[in-house]
Amino acid sequence: MSSKKKDILTLAVRLIVGGIFITAGWMKVSAMAATLGFFSSLGIPAFLVYIVSYSELIGGILVVLGLWTCAASFILAVIMAFAMWYSRSMGFQGIMAPLAILGGLLSIMASDAGAYAVRLKKGSDQASVASI
Repeated sequence: MSSKKKDILTLAVRLIVGGIFITAGWMKVSAMAATLGFFSSLGIPAFLVYIVSYSELIGGILVVLGLWTCAASFILAVIMAFAMWYSRSMGFQGIMAPLAILGGLLSIMASDAGAYAVRLKKGSDQASVASI
């Protein structure tokens, strides 16, 4: 496979997985009262709900942009591991979605951001974007 195809596929995975987390995080943050109620019914403390909600939103944005993708993907992978653990009572059907998303995150961690990502210039506050 050519390098350009790999970079385009890496971008596609980042956009899909990052988009999932942006959507999930935004849904949690924009309806925080309901989110807190649901997570408290699972026995998850409120401070963790805030951490997870904002981590999903911010982590998703970072993954889409290609900034700090390994770190963001690792944090999101930990969240998915806990999601799988909390969904285990539903059997394999309950863990399929978090498991698939975890696979996407591991793929991002293995390939990093790829060529098409925002790049921060060292020693500068400026960012540049690689073009397709």
